Amino acid sequence: MQKFTNLLFVSVILIFFTFCGKDDNPTSPNGGSQNKTGTFTDSRDNHTYKWVKIGDQTWMAENLAYKPSSGKYWAYDNKESNAAIYGYLYEWETAQNIAPVGWHLPSQAEWEKLVSYLGGKEKAYPKLVEKGTLHWRSPNNGTNESGFTALPTGYFDQRDNSFNSFGFLTMFHSTTEYSGDNTSAMGLLLNQNFKKASIEGRPKLLALPVRCVKN
Repeated sequence: MQKFTNLLFVSVILIFFTFCGKDDNPTSPNGGSQNKTGTFTDSRDNHTYKWVKIGDQTWMAENLAYKPSSGKYWAYDNKESNAAIYGYLYEWETAQNIAPVGWHLPSQAEWEKLVSYLGGKEKAYPKLVEKGTLHWRSPNNGTNESGFTALPTGYFDQRDNSFNSFGFLTMFHSTTEYSGDNTSAMGLLLNQNFKKASIEGRPKLLALPVRCVKN
């Protein structure tokens, strides 16, 4: 009887650890531990993207590279080879409805939550930026500790039809308009010259990359 009781106890313990240590869906952004990663496929064009969970938010870990049937967007320097690495640069209006199913363009508050979770402007900057000088110019203090993997996309300015700041700067759209000015909107700025993750207003006519957050 004692042997049976001991065997039953061991079995219960094994079952407990088996289920508690199991991730129900290792490729799903829902649930899981901090900084968990995986992939998802955009059903519109079958493009597969990486994602990363940072705190209780799940972010795309790559820039969107979807070509919509309408709207304005550009590959940097009009080279499709750049879009394959850095994604497309979308004007603000186009960016508002560009997210894959199950994802959305972040608000100002969601960007602020990300930066705050990573320790504030100065501490968040290197954690968000891709490590090394494959894409960022040297010297680059990025550690990519968060797994966000921000790339130096630069931007396209529709006001003078110019591409700018490639290799040392990126900005990301949000859904939030700049207070009192319907020609500008808030977004995340990562500038190698200042090394801060700043939430700032920028003209809507700047075409920027898009990162989406999970619904």
